[in-house]
Amino acid sequence: MKKHPRWKAALPALVTALLATALLFAAPRSAFAQTQTEEWVDTGRFGAEEPEEEPAAPQAAEKGLDTDWFYLGLRTGPSLRFYTPSDDTLYTGNDTLSVSMDIALQANVHLLSFLSLQTEMVFTWDNASLWAYTGTIAANDRYTRDYTAFSFQFPFIAKFDFYPGSFRLSPFAGIYGLVPLGKLEASVSLNDDKESLSYKISPSMGFLGGLGGGMKFGPGMIIADLRYAADLGDFEAGGTKIFRRSMISLTVGYELGFFTKKKGGKP
Repeated sequence: MKKHPRWKAALPALVTALLATALLFAAPRSAFAQTQTEEWVDTGRFGAEEPEEEPAAPQAAEKGLDTDWFYLGLRTGPSLRFYTPSDDTLYTGNDTLSVSMDIALQANVHLLSFLSLQTEMVFTWDNASLWAYTGTIAANDRYTRDYTAFSFQFPFIAKFDFYPGSFRLSPFAGIYGLVPLGKLEASVSLNDDKESLSYKISPSMGFLGGLGGGMKFGPGMIIADLRYAADLGDFEAGGTKIFRRSMISLTVGYELGFFTKKKGGKP
């Protein structure tokens, strides 16, 4: 009987062992490679970039209420004007009220999300009627002066902005300067005798305060403004103090924004 060498008898067992070992190593490496490939794809490797997270926009900006740095607006509305005669006039105690119209051009700069500065040019006019009896009431000796004057008011205002819901509310306070346009026209009458006079008006200063509001509409905002204003001194014409003046006005209008803010309100 012919004997085979030992290595020939062990060859099938060796081949079987090598195949089994290869399969044991190949299976985990293949699974790991697939998992790693999926991870690289998911995390943006192999050339794909991860998306950058943008800062969340403030709620007011999302509603279009606080998207720009600079706003221009135009308002108009009625103004109640109260006139109290100066102490050194014969009209003392005879207060009067008239209704006028204000036309305002405004410019607003948003320094912070809650603070803005506003300046305006307001065209307005005064129409005061002061009177007094120069004799007995029974004699009806009534002395009357009707005043008419046009002027520009230049307010400088600090506004504090809040955004409840879909609105903007802005309490504010400031000062103003009054620049006359032309002279003060006066119609003087004593009973049936009338006379027309003109006086040079002196510039004056005053203070104001109120509440502004806004609502997004179209490309801009509908705005409203309720304010009280009063002169710091007496209204003077021709070197004479005539009356002290205060005003309550309600104006509405529209404003547009410029210079859009970046996301998160950053410059």
